[in-house]
Amino acid sequence: MLVVAIAPLGDTLIVLRHGGTKAVAFGVHFATAVAVLVSAALLFAV
Repeated sequence: MLVVAIAPLGDTLIVLRHGGTKAVAFGVHFATAVAVLVSAALLFAV
């Protein structure tokens, strides 16, 4: 799960570097990365 979180973080950077809005970059892609990291934390906590 921790490795899977790299993909949406990369997407965030791609959107920002290619003229996308910050709202889309952080609201969609970064939020997905955070959700994946939270699920990884919950899996390790169990």
